[in-house]
Amino acid sequence: MNFLATLQWHPRLAPFWCAGLLAAAAAWGWLLWRRIKRRAPVAAPWIALPKWITLLLLLLALFDPVSALQKSEPATGRLLALIDSSSSMDVADDYHHSRADRARAIVEQWKKSLPAGVALDTLAFDTTLHKLDQTPAGTIRGTDLGGCLLALSERQDLPSYLGVVLLTDGGDEAIEDLTLPKIPLSVVGIGTDPATWNDLALTDAQAPATAEKDTEFEISADVEARAGHGGGFLQAVARTRVLLEHAAGTGWEKVGETNVDLSNLRARARLSARSGQLGPQRYRVTVQPAGGELSTLNNSRTVSVNVQKKALHVLYFTLDLGQEFKMLRNELGRDPGLAFTALFRSAGNRFTLQGDRRPGDDALAAGFPSGKEGLKAYDVIIIGSFSADECGPRQMQALIEFVEEGGTLIFLGGDKSFGRGGYAGSLVDALFPWRLSPQEPAPAQGSFAVSVPPMASGHPILATIEDTLARVPARLDSVNRVGELKPNATALLTAQTGGQAVAAVAVQPYGKGKVMGIATDTMWKWALQPEPLRSAYGLFWRQAVRNLTGKIEGGQNLAVAWDKDFYRPGEQATAEIRVLGAGAGVLRFTASLSRTNETAALEVAPVPAQPQTFQAKPRFRDRGDYFFRLVAYQGERVLEAYEKAFPIAPRLAEGSRLELDEVFLRRVATLGGGTYFRESEAGQLPVRVAGRHLRKIEVEESSLVEAGPWFALVFLAVLVLEWTLRRKVNLF
Repeated sequence: MNFLATLQWHPRLAPFWCAGLLAAAAAWGWLLWRRIKRRAPVAAPWIALPKWITLLLLLLALFDPVSALQKSEPATGRLLALIDSSSSMDVADDYHHSRADRARAIVEQWKKSLPAGVALDTLAFDTTLHKLDQTPAGTIRGTDLGGCLLALSERQDLPSYLGVVLLTDGGDEAIEDLTLPKIPLSVVGIGTDPATWNDLALTDAQAPATAEKDTEFEISADVEARAGHGGGFLQAVARTRVLLEHAAGTGWEKVGETNVDLSNLRARARLSARSGQLGPQRYRVTVQPAGGELSTLNNSRTVSVNVQKKALHVLYFTLDLGQEFKMLRNELGRDPGLAFTALFRSAGNRFTLQGDRRPGDDALAAGFPSGKEGLKAYDVIIIGSFSADECGPRQMQALIEFVEEGGTLIFLGGDKSFGRGGYAGSLVDALFPWRLSPQEPAPAQGSFAVSVPPMASGHPILATIEDTLARVPARLDSVNRVGELKPNATALLTAQTGGQAVAAVAVQPYGKGKVMGIATDTMWKWALQPEPLRSAYGLFWRQAVRNLTGKIEGGQNLAVAWDKDFYRPGEQATAEIRVLGAGAGVLRFTASLSRTNETAALEVAPVPAQPQTFQAKPRFRDRGDYFFRLVAYQGERVLEAYEKAFPIAPRLAEGSRLELDEVFLRRVATLGGGTYFRESEAGQLPVRVAGRHLRKIEVEESSLVEAGPWFALVFLAVLVLEWTLRRKVNLF
């Protein structure tokens, strides 16, 4: 047992009064000394001493010194060890013992070396928490670390443990949203250096998130070979077959295959697929197993492609990239309902194609198409700011035909846009919602207030944005000085320049399609502003793209957006619910999350500072199929209902990544208030338990003034001393 004593002061008055009292006591002591020195010059020090001691004792009682004695002693109790029992732990990556065997050996060694008074309990986990002897054999056992930690944090006996130690190889995916226990959580990473393995692995598989029915699309996979264990393994796998299969019923049917050259240890396999079925379609890519490889768990990857009748595809074309491109890519590229492709000039006459690829889009590498056939793959084309001289007559004609046949075209502002860019009198002049002039002046620079004109109030593109702009000042730093609107055009946003309102955003129909003009190149700065203006920028673009094309997802009155495309066990989802248009009025919501025979009600809460915007946050505890249901009521009438199914499971199959993810496991230990140990460092845990990190500290406080009769006895003794001294010098 260790002791540490400290002295603390607990004054009975406020600091200001304590300071004043000390000053008064010092003045009184000085005056007292002068008085006694006049009456008894020789004995003055002896006469004044008792009085000064009495004063100090009174001040001591006022400031109440407290002795704090800290006692620390080794903690007694129980530790809980959680041993990963998933199938990846069966891999003998040291070529002698499996990871599971090594983890159990570590635990047995701990039981022998933990300090007296500390017991060690053990549990196993894979997709659930269970006893060590309840691990099933002969089946693939997954890893749901997030769900198991959530279940652990809810155990009633958890507070009785001193801490939890997790022995694991980390699973196949890093979990972003972890619910951790309220006691210290340490982690021991079980795994060896992959450079010492002989192994084949599919390290990644890519597929388009969406594809059109009966249209060919590509699935690619990255294959990697490791030959650190020798034995001629690299020569044996130099040429390896890769197979693509499609889920059909309870099995898999072959779609295609190819060979890859692994003489350089890495290769990419490209395979084509086509689906005549709508909805989510599962595909599996498998690399042919090789003799002598460490494990075949990481030889396959499964991807999912949502096959639709028609997806919403956006092409952004410009010559010089600016900040507008970055913000647009962030807002539109992350929308799961949109496919965003960018085409821009990289150097000289060379062009770069970036983002979601479309079948046959290789021709775009030569630049913007000069025929309407090259634009048919897209629903929306966004044109950046560049001179009309950079666009040939055939390219302009292709744009006109694209819009006439139902496409959506959006022109961005800037110093080389509209009349300023030489488009007045060009072939595409008729597409613009403003009248263009070859003498159009340079864009106005400054700070221009933005508002919604009366004619645009309630427009679907401005749903909730109109309310935001009414409450939060929004400004533009530059505005193109375009001419007056054409008869069929509508201004959605106006900016005050030179004492008049200029249409900063306008739309007009043309043929079967629509055209939008944005007379500024600084709207992107809204995305850098605080909420709610930051969200208004992204909302404007997403609603504009969908409304102009006539392809608005969701119901008539509600739009629901989820923060991620998929969720793992233990993770929480966030659904943002927006009420579309002012006509829906004030709504009341009910929401629920169902699984098998269980249904739980969910709260639907308004989002601060965002009118007509709400959130629901379901948490998915375990693997399985969940169903989310949202009902909006207007009064007692059901206005609209929304349902969505969630298949909850890890995205990667068990063992897809056999490498030990030390970065993730260190983060888990840090967030859990514990320590991360490598497998070779696991023996340090008993030392930590015996040390200060797991010791109980008790603090005992006692007042020096009130602890026993000593203070009163000293006070009386001083009074007797003063009486005696005064009697001797005849001061009575």
